[in-house]
Amino acid sequence: MVMVDTLEAIRKLRDAGMDESQAEAIVEIIGSSLNDLMTKHDAALLESRIEAKVYRALWIQGAGIVAIVGTFIAIATALG
Repeated sequence: MVMVDTLEAIRKLRDAGMDESQAEAIVEIIGSSLNDLMTKHDAALLESRIEAKVYRALWIQGAGIVAIVGTFIAIATALG
């Protein structure tokens, strides 16, 4: 989660000449939007989970191909 010093942000907007209610509304909108952002840690965790699932799927596909090829070889040997 991204942390924002809302009081400091409101103060800076007021010091720049903005009305306090407008400054509060802007900081609230930005704060709620930041809560939806993904942190670097979140992204790395998601990436590692996706990689694990992809590698698992590749291993399963590889095992399936080996089983099919083995079956064809067994059939060819039995018929040959």
